[in-house]
Amino acid sequence: MVSLQQHFVSMEETVRSLLQNQDTLEGPSVDPLDLMKAYKNKLLEEMWKQQNSLEGPTPPLIERRPKSPGASSSGHEEDSHEAKPLLERLQALEAENSALTMENDNQRKQYERCLDEVANQVVQALLTQKDLKEECVKLRTRVFDLEQHNRILNVLFQQRVKISSNPVSQVGWLGIDWIKTNNN
Repeated sequence: MVSLQQHFVSMEETVRSLLQNQDTLEGPSVDPLDLMKAYKNKLLEEMWKQQNSLEGPTPPLIERRPKSPGASSSGHEEDSHEAKPLLERLQALEAENSALTMENDNQRKQYERCLDEVANQVVQALLTQKDLKEECVKLRTRVFDLEQHNRILNVLFQQRVKISSNPVSQVGWLGIDWIKTNNN
């Protein structure tokens, strides 16, 4: 019975490590329910093997009957009392495993929602970046056009300033203007 309990504890540790490492492994994912069923079947199989090795082929511990009608039922009661904590522990572990499975599913769904949200935000950022780049190109073109227009206006202004600052040329222009108006 002690070796059965030791084996039970080692299987329990194996299942815990499998559940912890389940997310990190590559390849097809294992359904937690299938894992629980396999664990339960393996445990029952080991219990039956242990039972069979002690007494020969018999049904599981819970259904075991005394070998002869005259035999005392104290052996049956002892085995039943020893198996009862194991079965209770098995039920507790199954309940814990079920709770962990539900928690795992909830965390996975939450992770997927967060991942979708982040992906949407990345797409929005990329679209905004594209729009901003297009706007920058338009603004650069507009600035270039305005600078070119400013240079042209500056050249014209400089020419006009030269003409207006030169008194001889003003007289010349006035004379030409006077001749034109008097000839008409």
